[in-house]
Amino acid sequence: MNTGLELIGQMTSHSESDLVPLREISRQLSGVTIHIRDHTNLTAQWKAKFKDFATKLYTDHGADYFKADSPLDLPLDEKMGDFQNRQLITFAVQIGCAYGVVDCVDAASAKFEAYKSDPEAFPLSPDFKSTVLNSVMSSDENMNITKENWGFLWSKYLQSKQATEKEVIYYSLGLIQDEETLKQFSLYCLDKTLVRTSDALYIMGRSIAQTAMGANVSLHFMMEKWASLNQKFDSALFAVDAYISGVLSNFATPDKLNNDRGFLRR
Repeated sequence: MNTGLELIGQMTSHSESDLVPLREISRQLSGVTIHIRDHTNLTAQWKAKFKDFATKLYTDHGADYFKADSPLDLPLDEKMGDFQNRQLITFAVQIGCAYGVVDCVDAASAKFEAYKSDPEAFPLSPDFKSTVLNSVMSSDENMNITKENWGFLWSKYLQSKQATEKEVIYYSLGLIQDEETLKQFSLYCLDKTLVRTSDALYIMGRSIAQTAMGANVSLHFMMEKWASLNQKFDSALFAVDAYISGVLSNFATPDKLNNDRGFLRR
């Protein structure tokens, strides 16, 4: 473990601008985050340790395109390297917001507020949409506002006819740090008039379960509603398997995992 942490430290200490190694660095950071996220203070220290890396990445590659008054458009694949450059820009913005870089988070909030006031006049760029929504839904500064924003996005999920847009929205909805909202979201998944059957298990097993709070909500919901879930999704066993895997993959300690396995054997 210590060797792995030292390697990550070495990777982030170098000035890197190529997308592939940057994605690998992000994967390594995210992997550790999952294992320590039950420990609030440790997680905060971990993010603080690599915030300089995220800040430099955002400043060097994403800020000029993401800030509210930016006159720049993303590269449009008109010449060699444009696709990779666009991916690097969106990745830099994603990491900046995920690690709480203030300028990035503030820009995401401003874009969301404009979108919320008039979605047609201020649409979110497809390249930045998931980052903006994830940033807003991850906010715990004012839970009443976050819950209001959740309600707005839930209405957008219900209105949307596009599978890809629905996926972006439901992954962001699972990030809210409010147990009652997450429990209600889980219940919505059992109502096929609200949530498509093809989405339901992935919402419960992937979206809701992507944070420590959500993983616990999803696990308890699975245990409580196991009979109903088996009956409702008996013709989609592959999706049930993905649901179970999604929930259990978020528990890093042997004791927790053994308890969960014990339940599944019954």
